[in-house]
Amino acid sequence: MLDVCREIEKLTRTGKPGDHSLRILIPRLLPALYDIRNNRGVGHVGGDVDPNLMDATVVYSMASWIIAELIRVFHGVGTDEAQEAVDALSERKLTLIWSPGTAKRVLDPTLNAADQTLVLLHQALAWSPVADLLASVEYSTMSNYRTNVLSKLHHDRKIEFDKLNERARISPRGSAHVEKEILAPRLGWKTKA
Repeated sequence: MLDVCREIEKLTRTGKPGDHSLRILIPRLLPALYDIRNNRGVGHVGGDVDPNLMDATVVYSMASWIIAELIRVFHGVGTDEAQEAVDALSERKLTLIWSPGTAKRVLDPTLNAADQTLVLLHQALAWSPVADLLASVEYSTMSNYRTNVLSKLHHDRKIEFDKLNERARISPRGSAHVEKEILAPRLGWKTKA
């Protein structure tokens, strides 16, 4: 594999968009990614070193960047759009959410509309249409949902509410709230003190 990656670097420069990434950057990342995956216990049980957060983080980040770069180059999109496509591929799967095919449902009926919205956005990772969130949360009306839920979450900096495009996205502060206050108590997750 290392020899093939070195051969790719020797290919003639074409000057096309993404040429440097395809010829130089990706072939230099792949051997490191491959080595960590195979020799540090990340990809196989019984490796020399137990998988840990550090190894998993580097493998995930490198693989995510490579996939995003391939999407960017071959689909002619910007880096933000390419990363959103990768994030959608790696969408968090939560047992607290069920998708029967109509709308997603938060399975804990004790959660209020704001917390249900945060859980849904936490799973989505990218922008979500307000109409989809409303359908999932089953709030009384769209205008009340915008005012009583989305605007308040936006004010608290737990989400970014894009009124113009009718979409919302969770913030790091919102994600931390979901993980510590909603998911950990319900799913038995350990939280940092």
